[in-house]
Amino acid sequence: MGGWGPPLRIARRTTRKSLGRTFLVACLIGLPVLAATWMGVVFKTSSPEGENLARIEIGQADARLDVTQYGKLAALPGEPSLMSSEPAPAEGAEQPVRVPATFDPTPLLPGGSTVARAFVDAGMVEIRGPQANTSVSLVVGDGTSQLTQGTVKLDQGRLPATKSEIAVSPSLAKQLGLGAPTGTVTSATGKSYAVVGIARTMSTPSAETIFAAPDTALRAADPGTSVRYLVKLPASADAKTLAKQLPDQGLFLLPRANIVDPPPDPYGGTSGDLGPYAAMALVIGFGILEIILLAGTAFAVGARRQTRELGLVMAAGGTPRDVRRIVLLQGLFAGLVGVIGGLAVATALVLAGKPVWEEMTSAIFTGWQIPWTSVVLIALLGLLAGLAAAVVPAIAAARQTPMAALAGRFATTTGSARVRVPAVVLLVGGMVCVFIGSGLIAAALKEAQRSRPEATVTPTGPIALVLLGITATIAALVWMLPSLVAKFAGFARVLPLSARLAVRDAARHRHRTGPATAAIMMAVAGTAAVAFAASNGIAAEAKGYTPIAKHGDAVVHFENVPYSQSTEQKVAALLPVRHTYRLATVSLPDAKTNEWGYLPTLYAMSPVDSQGTSYSLGLLAVDPAFIARFDEYGAKAADELRAGKVVLPNWNGQKVDLYTDGEAGESSPARTLDAAATGAPPNISFLRDNALISNETAAKVGTVTTFEVQYELTREPTEDELAAVARLLGNDDVLKVERGFQSPARMFMIGILVAATVVTLLGVAISVSLSAAEGRADLATLAAIGAQPRRRRNLAAAQAWVLGQFGCLLGVGVGALYGYTAHAAFGSPRFMVPWTELGGIVIVVPLFAGTLAWLMTRSRLPMVSRID
Repeated sequence: MGGWGPPLRIARRTTRKSLGRTFLVACLIGLPVLAATWMGVVFKTSSPEGENLARIEIGQADARLDVTQYGKLAALPGEPSLMSSEPAPAEGAEQPVRVPATFDPTPLLPGGSTVARAFVDAGMVEIRGPQANTSVSLVVGDGTSQLTQGTVKLDQGRLPATKSEIAVSPSLAKQLGLGAPTGTVTSATGKSYAVVGIARTMSTPSAETIFAAPDTALRAADPGTSVRYLVKLPASADAKTLAKQLPDQGLFLLPRANIVDPPPDPYGGTSGDLGPYAAMALVIGFGILEIILLAGTAFAVGARRQTRELGLVMAAGGTPRDVRRIVLLQGLFAGLVGVIGGLAVATALVLAGKPVWEEMTSAIFTGWQIPWTSVVLIALLGLLAGLAAAVVPAIAAARQTPMAALAGRFATTTGSARVRVPAVVLLVGGMVCVFIGSGLIAAALKEAQRSRPEATVTPTGPIALVLLGITATIAALVWMLPSLVAKFAGFARVLPLSARLAVRDAARHRHRTGPATAAIMMAVAGTAAVAFAASNGIAAEAKGYTPIAKHGDAVVHFENVPYSQSTEQKVAALLPVRHTYRLATVSLPDAKTNEWGYLPTLYAMSPVDSQGTSYSLGLLAVDPAFIARFDEYGAKAADELRAGKVVLPNWNGQKVDLYTDGEAGESSPARTLDAAATGAPPNISFLRDNALISNETAAKVGTVTTFEVQYELTREPTEDELAAVARLLGNDDVLKVERGFQSPARMFMIGILVAATVVTLLGVAISVSLSAAEGRADLATLAAIGAQPRRRRNLAAAQAWVLGQFGCLLGVGVGALYGYTAHAAFGSPRFMVPWTELGGIVIVVPLFAGTLAWLMTRSRLPMVSRID
């Protein structure tokens, strides 16, 4: 029977005949292929490269041109690219020589060149309407030029051509109640603009945006420091040569070729942090190992069921090599089906869900970008996983004697099991590595947060040590599991009959229960690790959370919405308000607005301490009665405010100097007032970060400008009340009710439990089905000696519970190692244990698996003969 031909035909026929098993293994292999392919295509497309990126950045143009106000620019360290820094003037050419908005760059370009104003962000504008009084982003550019096509996504209508026309984004059109590109929008000055189109930016398609022509009256005339154009060059012009010449004229040119194929970084910068790559390799490696364990157990089902068929092969002259080839080729076929199916479903999913993926990634897909290298590698890994899953069943099948195989007998593991000393050493060493690495990560985080409290760290060495430790721990447990299952059988005597039979069956057939339990352990370890990481991450966030107001108060911050007493009163009328309090900045009485239209505010500067440092605090005008609400600190601070003093957190001086924006250290203080020491304030942002002054004292110092209103409420506002305020203010995010730290964990943890249940059921189902295939003769014997029909159901349920319980317990233990590292990396105040979620994984999931196995198993089994 030598050669590959007969084994190939037998394997192909068996694959078609056992469609259920083939489909199961194909799904095990195909799901990771599907997920990896989908992620690769979607996320690569959302971060375009090459021509797709060039089309988004400069449309149909040959280059992008920035006209600056300077006569000459400093030389770049390398070729221009999208990552090049903003053009800077050359030494000695810092004085402006032109107004970029009115300068015509065409004479400095080769003859026959055409230019068009590129679409650029022009800041925020106020709009008015019956359903929206809000601030939105303004994008200006020449929408009539062919050069800008592709830089903006036009959904309906056209882009504006005159200064009285605009286009709006879909989100703004929905807010304005526009179903089509018709209607008008009124600016804060009362001028109306005709809506002629609905469009989106390529980078923020969901943002509320207005598109206008460059000369629009929506914004005041702004000379600016630079203006951006798109340039179409004649065929004879060399963009790269031109890019070297134009800086001498104060112009910066970025050729299209440098966007399609970016030049190398002149500084040679590369990322030296291997932590993320090590983590990715660990995840991929464990995923492949889990596929091999689960699929290998499934192949063992098939190998047991075709024991007699393989015996016939050997009786007909087949060698153990032929038997191995038959089982291995079945693995290859299943892997091929899984890979092809995964790629096909991923392709259909990517194409059909394009709008969903665009919304998820906040990007517009202008052309699919496929990471071919990754896709081919994923496909090869899937094929190898299917082949590797069949290796152990193939070897076991080839070891059978022809007589035993023809009789349908298969070997069982007997005798006591010994836990290997090297496995124990590997387990202990892995745990030690995890604890040492976690300690080093915690120390690095503590050191980094001394200078910057919000800092995070990813030290390569400690992360690699932790990953090595976790890898060693899992490898040791996988090695030890068959022996641990056999050791566990020693407790069977105290269990009920069905559970006793299930435990002893698992020990006798630990060649299958070991891999199945290991697969459950690894899958549950992943879900438990996520639960630990989420709990410790949330604890770290809660530790760093700073309320914006007293618990239960509502806050309206007037930044994008202009403040007025009328608006303040209208908001108060819509909410259950007991008192209203204003927070305001203070400016000098003769202060003039700066270039951004704001009054320079006063702030307090501490004196230089013994270490030569000082700090500044914004000056906040408040009502003393408002501050008196904040417990003992508030009562003391309110008395000092009524006495005309400035209250500062942790202040030791009797006087405080007040400066205006940008003047500290450059001039004498604008005012010097009495200061009060009231100790550390409560953990509320405006009390910690500002110096306080009463409204009466502030009015004597200068101009008081309200920027925030806090409402003391009598109860929690209803959803209808909050919606009414949002409609009034034209924005859902302007009003905030201080409810303390809100944990996002509820739905997340439910997802973790669902994931743990699915993977546990998968491993349990494979192992229980294998047990049923192997134990038919034993069940027939039980029935012959008087066992009730429901015993088979009880036995299946007990087997599912035993495997699920064992795998879940070990998985939670491995997940706890991840959790301990997460506790160190996130800076959690203590090691948080998600008891509820772990209880669900350890108790509920195995019981659910057992119940499902009981329901899905038939009570009666046809009688079979026993030959041995």
